[in-house]
Amino acid sequence: MAAGRTVRGYCAQCKSRCGSVAVVSADDVLLSVRADPDHPNHAFCVKGAAAPQFVHDPGRLRYPMRRTNPKTAGDPGWERISWDEALSFAADRLRALAARYGPESVVFTRPAPGGSHAGDWSPFLDRLATAFGSPNVLTTGHICSWGRGGGAAYTFGGRLPTAHYEAAAAILVWGHNPAASHLQTWRRIQEATRRGARLAVVDPRATTTTERADLWIRPRPGTDAALALGVLHLLLADGTFDHDFVTWWTNGPFLVDTATGRFLRSGGDAGDFVVWDGTAARAVDVERHPSTWPVRPRLRVDRPGMRSAFTLLAERAARYDPATVAGLTRVSEVDLRRLAEHVGSSGALCYDTYNGVEQHTDTAQTSRALGVLYALTGWLEAPGGNVTFGSPGGLPKLRPAAATRLGLAERPLGAPKHGVAAYDVYDAALDDRPYPVRALVAFGGNALLQNGDSRRGREALRALDFHVHVDMVENPTARFADLLLPAATPWESPGLATTFGGGPVTQAHTQYRAPVLVPRHESRPDVEVIFDLAVRLGLGESFWDGDVRAAYAEQLRGTGLTLDELEAHPGGLRRPTATVTFRRHERTDDAGKVTGFATPTRKVELYSETFLTHGYDPLPAATDRTAAFTAEFPLVLTSSKLRQFTHSTGRGIPALREQVPEPYLEVHPDDARAHGVLDGAMVRLATATGAIRLRARLTTSVAAGVVATQTGWWEACEELGLPGHDPFSADGANVNLVISNAVRDPISGSVPVKDYPCRIEPLP
Repeated sequence: MAAGRTVRGYCAQCKSRCGSVAVVSADDVLLSVRADPDHPNHAFCVKGAAAPQFVHDPGRLRYPMRRTNPKTAGDPGWERISWDEALSFAADRLRALAARYGPESVVFTRPAPGGSHAGDWSPFLDRLATAFGSPNVLTTGHICSWGRGGGAAYTFGGRLPTAHYEAAAAILVWGHNPAASHLQTWRRIQEATRRGARLAVVDPRATTTTERADLWIRPRPGTDAALALGVLHLLLADGTFDHDFVTWWTNGPFLVDTATGRFLRSGGDAGDFVVWDGTAARAVDVERHPSTWPVRPRLRVDRPGMRSAFTLLAERAARYDPATVAGLTRVSEVDLRRLAEHVGSSGALCYDTYNGVEQHTDTAQTSRALGVLYALTGWLEAPGGNVTFGSPGGLPKLRPAAATRLGLAERPLGAPKHGVAAYDVYDAALDDRPYPVRALVAFGGNALLQNGDSRRGREALRALDFHVHVDMVENPTARFADLLLPAATPWESPGLATTFGGGPVTQAHTQYRAPVLVPRHESRPDVEVIFDLAVRLGLGESFWDGDVRAAYAEQLRGTGLTLDELEAHPGGLRRPTATVTFRRHERTDDAGKVTGFATPTRKVELYSETFLTHGYDPLPAATDRTAAFTAEFPLVLTSSKLRQFTHSTGRGIPALREQVPEPYLEVHPDDARAHGVLDGAMVRLATATGAIRLRARLTTSVAAGVVATQTGWWEACEELGLPGHDPFSADGANVNLVISNAVRDPISGSVPVKDYPCRIEPLP
């Protein structure tokens, strides 16, 4: 290896961004990738270690191609063309369609940064869409991250602050399995528990994360809001909440007009909010620090025509007494009380949550219930709680034409505030609702496998006038493209991470990742293709005239670092501007104005007047889905991620596929006996939408009445002789073929992927 080289960088295959050391031979072959022990984010997983097989995968796209056959044909009839021809053709078609139908008729898309290397370049793709004039970027936000992002904003004023595991006495992980899906978080949790922090995990499935927990709570899928409200009720009933924080930093003391449901104000809509001081209602100037208030407000107020928000919350929570919650969630009263004790009486508490609570018909209210519950502990923005770290540099913003974004009129508070759901794109492409969508610009992603109603999605892609897809392999979504362009792997691409997220050390770490080796074949880094296409569309002024390095320099503005400095230190540097400020809501400026929270009331919102204004319940609420499960479809279908794969990628990689050779369905032994299913036998998983075939795996990892599978099965692994799976066939294993988008959360737009009615039956 003396003639070869080692290259420090980071793995970009998921959002964990683990520090890496790549070993490259003298003839530019990637031999291995391992963890960088000197990197502050030094964990590593099997996906990162399989990097050489991703780079040298014989199934990779090699050169640009153009379709010659109709999209209904089984063979696209790919014809090899040059990059110049491909991008010029794409730019011409996009300009023509925008001129005829408007720029909003062109949808842009990318994979979720959580399970791809899109985090390296997604800001530039979003920028391309905005500069082009389209408000429509297709994402999976409605079923991934909205609850902890957009949903949390209605309680905290911004996305869920970061868990400060490093100083926590207690940790709560709810609907998240970081041991499989976010190694950085899992490493931090393990370090905290070794230090003595106690870990409680709420998850319907047994996982590596639940195995390490001091307390594992196993609710029925889809009942998280009821469980959270049950814990909230016990905290209020027992008084084990932070009275000072709730009094001074939430809108709990604010008086609500019982006739309208709106907050009382001292001078009409523009006046100050009103609290009760025991003798007379007084107005409170929330622009000032609470220490200057003329009175300590009462939390519990129930007077003729007015009640405090806290009183209304307590009344709502009282509906979720332990017996009621046990009936709804299948969590025993004993375990419910143990969870309440962990939340309310364990000291500094931080919590994290993810997809497990975001793929239901009440995602928005579940997010509210969890946020309000956490606010009661008083650990928000405190050491060992959930903390907002300082933001690094970023790109200058372009203003998107968001008013016409698909889905925004129907769900103005939900995921369409940030991105577009696939089902809205399907409606626009097939039915011109609310206007026609005629083109798709895709940089990676596999929308047909990651969203429900896969067959309708296929018809929508066939109906488009133009579709360009940039990817490493020809996945089922890419197969319907008019132009198919080869993307470089992240190991062949540059990247800039202005932060690594996580704790104080990794938050402050900044790193430029140089390409480890030259792109294989004719592939090009996504970021270069985005910039090239932007220039050809006449948008060079918004893209530094095509200079990617100039854009990186702009991203670093305000960080105290330069690109030259980072190139000289390939392992990265600490941002000199990085700071950690606890209890930032208590700060005041020179005029005495308090920071507070970025909500309409400047407080953590136990009661949301914003929800009320839009016709939604202002208090956290739970949805009872019991009636959705019938004699025909009595079982709860849920799904999970496998640590070997990210979404629908990686099943063609031998080192990963050999660990999970085929798709399977986890079935509790009691359900197997009831339905005549044997361990290892093939079963049909059916819903009212469709059916697929899976191999049964009998296990107590799922509770009786619940079955679980995985998303993303389509790809063959030729080296191991393992087949692919037709994502549009009942003989395939695409779980989204049996999921309908018709039933949704009215606020967020999320779909009940994790609590869908189903049945199972043995196959001969």
